[in-house]
Amino acid sequence: MFKRSLCVILSLSMLCLTGCSSVENLTFEELMEEVNAKHQEVEAVDVNVSDYIGDLVDDEQRNQYYLNNTQEKYDPEKVLTQQQAIEDVIYLFDAFHDCYGPYEYFGGTKVFDAAEEKIKEELQKKESIKSADFEQLLLQQLRFVKDGHFKINMKFPNPTKFPFFFRETAFQKTERGYQTTDGKQVKSMEGYENLDEIMKRSLSKEGELVYYPVLLKDCDFWDALETPQTCDETLTLHYTNGETEELEAEPYQIYTEMSIENPEKNKIVRVWEDGEIPVFQFNMFDEKHRDFILTGARKLREAPVSILDLRSNTGGDGDIPGEWMERYTGEVVSGHKTVIDTKEGIKIEHSDTEEIWVEHDKMLIILVGKYSASASEWLLDSAYNVENILIVGENTLGGIIGMTSKISLPNSACQVDIGSGKVSLFPEDEGYMEELRGISPDIWVPAGEAEDLVLRFLEHYGVTES
Repeated sequence: MFKRSLCVILSLSMLCLTGCSSVENLTFEELMEEVNAKHQEVEAVDVNVSDYIGDLVDDEQRNQYYLNNTQEKYDPEKVLTQQQAIEDVIYLFDAFHDCYGPYEYFGGTKVFDAAEEKIKEELQKKESIKSADFEQLLLQQLRFVKDGHFKINMKFPNPTKFPFFFRETAFQKTERGYQTTDGKQVKSMEGYENLDEIMKRSLSKEGELVYYPVLLKDCDFWDALETPQTCDETLTLHYTNGETEELEAEPYQIYTEMSIENPEKNKIVRVWEDGEIPVFQFNMFDEKHRDFILTGARKLREAPVSILDLRSNTGGDGDIPGEWMERYTGEVVSGHKTVIDTKEGIKIEHSDTEEIWVEHDKMLIILVGKYSASASEWLLDSAYNVENILIVGENTLGGIIGMTSKISLPNSACQVDIGSGKVSLFPEDEGYMEELRGISPDIWVPAGEAEDLVLRFLEHYGVTES
């Protein structure tokens, strides 16, 4: 709940829009009271650290895998002998045991040894195997490793949850359920008994608060980055007046301003004003740009309402998110995570069990999308403990459990991302943050439209800097 009113809200307690059926009947202040309350409900994760610590391994043994990373280029057409492939399997699973932070989280020796034996059994049926087929065999047998950082030759063993928006018809929530903006009451939706699970608070093209159905579906990350994806499901709604409506999802493609082919050309840090609202964007938590990133936090802090754009930010240095929130609020902000170095057997970071809610009379809107990952999600975790922060966009990537460091398999030259020793544990209750699904926004809109819709939203609700 608000401890004090935002100075930027112009008589919002009087702005109740009851005469307009196209929006949810909330004032802006009531919306933020609800968002603040939802954020405060998340409690710091409480774990038994010993559950995640297996065999301890010294730094020298762990580092050899990363130091031996070959410069040999992976060739999918290269043919491996059975013996060469088995040697690579042994090397990979030794690296898992010695280096991988979430090793115990994903089942430890029992599970990893069983997967190793299964792969060896498959290889023993062949005299040789092409590297591309070997790669696919590894990915198939390692699907239990649901870690957004773990990849083999940049391929994920598991799909990612992507949002598909059904925006043909806008809805508003009432005491009786959901109705269209022209007053037709929804009786049922085929296949979905609980409409609250699929109806997401969103913004119309005019910036009004509405609800749209949003489905999370499994897709390949790289496919969704390169080409629009289609949803394999339509929604059939039945209204109390006897009418039926079929809804189709919009095609989905990951929004990002980052260039995969030319990363050196990516805009790292920029600040501008959209109307009267300052917007700060940085695309990596990069140590080289730490001072500029933290200066941006101070600049936003000066404004009654500001926007932080993380839609193209895939992470980086994990120390910067906490520093950024401290610079923005002027206070130390705790998150909800526990970080453990499972190979050294120590707890590196642990949130206080007593939640520290940081009161803040300025308004920060954070824009996110499926390209927001890792350290970006750490910043969002901290943001949940700060008053008057609104998260707008899509669910994030969901790359939070592990870390990334590359090793090379000696014969196939497969490049494998295996994080060095650490596991990060977040609350998983109530769907707060989940690997490969990410963290959900407070207001759901397609990431590419988020900035424009937010500005219309602020204008519609009378939020200005005056």
